[in-house]
Amino acid sequence: VWREASRSAHFDPQILKRLFHLINNLSYALVEKNTASDRPLCLFPRRKPVEIELDAPRDQILQSIMFFLGATSSAPLTVTPFQANDIALELINALNLCGFSITFQNHECTTQPTPAWSMDNKVIYAGQSKFHFYLLLCLALGQVTRAKFTGSTKLKIHDVRPVQELLPVLGARLTTVEPHSNGLPVRLEASGQLPSTISIPQGISKKFVLALCVAATTYPGGLIINLDESFTTSPLLRKGIAFLQDFFPEMLFENATLTIPPTPAHIEHTRVDVPVDPLMSLHLLSMPFFNGGTAVLHGRWPAYTPHLQDVVDILFEFGLRTHIDTTSITTSMGQYPAAVAVDITCCQEYLPLILAMGLGLKKECVISLDSTDDELEHAQDLLETLSAGYALTPGQLRLGLPPTKKATEITWQSPGPFWTLAGALVSFTYPGVCMNNADNISSVWPWFWKIFMNLPKPQQFLHPGTPHINDTTTTDTENDTKPKRKRIKVTGDESA
Repeated sequence: VWREASRSAHFDPQILKRLFHLINNLSYALVEKNTASDRPLCLFPRRKPVEIELDAPRDQILQSIMFFLGATSSAPLTVTPFQANDIALELINALNLCGFSITFQNHECTTQPTPAWSMDNKVIYAGQSKFHFYLLLCLALGQVTRAKFTGSTKLKIHDVRPVQELLPVLGARLTTVEPHSNGLPVRLEASGQLPSTISIPQGISKKFVLALCVAATTYPGGLIINLDESFTTSPLLRKGIAFLQDFFPEMLFENATLTIPPTPAHIEHTRVDVPVDPLMSLHLLSMPFFNGGTAVLHGRWPAYTPHLQDVVDILFEFGLRTHIDTTSITTSMGQYPAAVAVDITCCQEYLPLILAMGLGLKKECVISLDSTDDELEHAQDLLETLSAGYALTPGQLRLGLPPTKKATEITWQSPGPFWTLAGALVSFTYPGVCMNNADNISSVWPWFWKIFMNLPKPQQFLHPGTPHINDTTTTDTENDTKPKRKRIKVTGDESA
């Protein structure tokens, strides 16, 4: 059938099969979309000085690592505060399916030691997180295992071939289930015979490397990983390994070599507070820049996230003053600068936030960046939708220029959760922004919209762990002003 169809259309059969597989997965993606996303959310935020005092959102990957370490430990462990979201619950369910004991109640997540666990002959749903898939996969390598892994549409179209080619060195074989697919579902056959040393070439996912390091804490003989030099500057690996070293000081990351020695069966902690996620937290901590007031987020600021001080310094250039102590982070606004020139080349993942602040400055703002980054295309798309004046040259984005055209009602496709957060901040400068699928942030930060809709004092209305986008009713409407502007419809796509 494929040969006949490709012959009549003059297509390559392999390309046609691949195209069919991708189109077929679009139907899965539509089914996975939340029906609430069909209702647009139009943003007319209050322009009052904020008085925010909340728990900061915790780092998702570090929280997942902590669940894993607790589950595989021979002693009980409590992670507090536990901030439930879809991604966290997917990992907890998968680990419990394998025989581990993880429960959560009253914003605490507790793990209990288990006498035995097994992934053999299990069908394990990895959800939407690539890191969780790799973490579960690497856990299975330590035992004789035959298992099947399934996942969301994001993992169905994820190319596992680089890892597939590496696994035989780790005594395992990975095969795809669906013909002409390079993603999940996949079957794993693991011998449990692991080498003492492995070399990982360039092109392997950094999330796989970190997952292998975490899982190697359960391998009886440990593991030495020789990495390609390109991995040594990875912020993800530096952050994750430094966090692991808090619990396993013998673990080493020197030059391009990772050494995970045989580790004890338990960790010397009974309660752990995972460090905050600075990228998500700074979207709340930047609120005083737009409205004045103060924002206080409780939590432990990460000490080992590369370039984080550079980001704080960049926000200082915008006039935002940040005070960090051992249990909280506080921001307030100083003087607004006459103009801003910042360089985010080392931390371009913060582009959505810096772009929103640059637009809020309403003065000249020059952002130096990597012009080859895909995120810049997303920034241009948003600027065009807002009809904001800007100029783009190689390595530089200039904001605050006169607009070249009149604002029109155009739909913007938000490329991800952090761009949706930026869209919320942009609404302070461009009131009337409307978002379809505004809950695309809910998989990682389900209570964000309740916080945003209940400014300037969201802590009076927030019930952590239970808010949903449908709960964003505003209770105080006095003195609210809704500018008579054309609405800009913004749609977001389900990604995490």
